[in-house]
Amino acid sequence: MHKFWEVMSQVYKKNVKSGSWIFLVLSPLLFLAIGVGIAFYVAKTQAPAQVAVVSDVSAVGQALSKQSTDDLKFKVYSSDKKANAALNDEKIDGVLTVKAADHFRSHYVARDNGQTVDTSTLVTALSGLKLSSTAASMHLTPAQVTALTQPPVVTSKTVAIEDGKQVPKSDSTQLMNHGVAVVSMVLILMVTMVYGSILAQEIATEKGSRIMEILLSSVSATTQFFGKLAGIFALLLTQLAIYLVAGLIGWQFKNQSMVAGVLKQFDFSILFSGTTGMIAIFFVIGTLTFSVLAALTGSLVSNQEQVQQAAMPISMLGLVGYFITIAAQSGDSMLAQIASYVPFLNVFVMPTQMSLGRASMGEAWISIAISIAFLALFTMFTVKVYRNNVLVYSGSGLWQSMKTSFSIWKSERHVVKK
Repeated sequence: MHKFWEVMSQVYKKNVKSGSWIFLVLSPLLFLAIGVGIAFYVAKTQAPAQVAVVSDVSAVGQALSKQSTDDLKFKVYSSDKKANAALNDEKIDGVLTVKAADHFRSHYVARDNGQTVDTSTLVTALSGLKLSSTAASMHLTPAQVTALTQPPVVTSKTVAIEDGKQVPKSDSTQLMNHGVAVVSMVLILMVTMVYGSILAQEIATEKGSRIMEILLSSVSATTQFFGKLAGIFALLLTQLAIYLVAGLIGWQFKNQSMVAGVLKQFDFSILFSGTTGMIAIFFVIGTLTFSVLAALTGSLVSNQEQVQQAAMPISMLGLVGYFITIAAQSGDSMLAQIASYVPFLNVFVMPTQMSLGRASMGEAWISIAISIAFLALFTMFTVKVYRNNVLVYSGSGLWQSMKTSFSIWKSERHVVKK
């Protein structure tokens, strides 16, 4: 057991100090910080649009100025000449001319490089004034005006069908579900491909330098295999721990006005549901399965120059799962339903199907059971191939090495039978 921990420790320490791993961990945090910083800076520095109001009725300008918001400020000018002079001096962003006597017919002139003002906002502001003016001319009471303008009430809700039952889902919940599906897919794709490549390169480097012959004199191939696997998994746990700490630090700013405004648009209940727990299980299983595949392909190459060949099966399976998942987000399909139970692919597709309400917990557990059974058998097979092939230096490429390993395995079985 001591040798196992020694191999695991060496793999972990070697990679955790490498610049590539540090960049892998910090780059998402850096890009997120830059994006948040830019958004915060723009929100703080962007001044509200300034619109001049010129009207044949002074009360109109005063009423509009009272409707000013943080994004739009109305300023009353007594004449078109003064308003246009201010526009020419770039002191304002536009001029709104309102003819109240002519049914509030209006004209808006916008400055080309000024703050953009949506004309629908101006229409909304003027509609209220026009309604009040029309109601007054018709001698309508406030109650009558309210009765005329009260829109019909239409309530709505979104439901998901889970186990044959309707489960309420809000629009924000649907948006959050799609977000979780995309994030989980990208995260699993990134982790499986990156860490798989790291493990494959780890094994190929040792084979290329012939150091494997020295290592095998003191540590068995099986111990090395599981030690390396555990070291890579420890790297993954370290990365997730760093993101967890960063998330907890970021959560302290949840009461900031900009952050709070964004957070209230989403329903975070899915993060504390069984779906998130199942995604985490698929995440772990996917990482382990692709890591075992990386160990298998890494043991089949002869030197570091062939690492790209070792990483090719990992990349191909990852991209197939990615594209099926992308297609599954636009609508449920037979391909997505089948792929939800296929090892290597189900770790991408099933979390997406669950997030979008197209797969039940029972179906997810069946997929997990298939994945665990496959992982156990695949690991046993890979250990045998790894043990037989770590000292094979055929130099003929991945597939020829696979044939050589299979021949060795058959020879061993023949000797055992005798």
